[in-house]
Amino acid sequence: MSKLKHLKPAEPVIDRPDPDRLLEGKPEFRAWPCSGDDPVQAGFWAATPGLHRMDRTGSGIEHFYLLEGEIELTEEGAAPRRFAAGDLVRIDPDFQGTWRTISPVRKVFFYVDP
Repeated sequence: MSKLKHLKPAEPVIDRPDPDRLLEGKPEFRAWPCSGDDPVQAGFWAATPGLHRMDRTGSGIEHFYLLEGEIELTEEGAAPRRFAAGDLVRIDPDFQGTWRTISPVRKVFFYVDP
């Protein structure tokens, strides 16, 4: 069995934040998952402007690289942090806070739940 895999994006999945998490705007999310049943989830993700609450309860860790756009992440009890195209970001387990998409964003992501 080969140790090399070519990950191909699936058809996009379109979503929006749950109404109880939506704080501002009408953001729309598009995800192109690439990983299937692998323990590491990978793919592409895009969003339109808006603000929503995030609840990453659990052990999962996400790394993502912003291909375009600008976001602001605010962890509960901390100051907002801005990230833009070219930034590599890590969200650790149990992150609680908000995600603001300032300008339309696209990212490539890797998510591991050990």
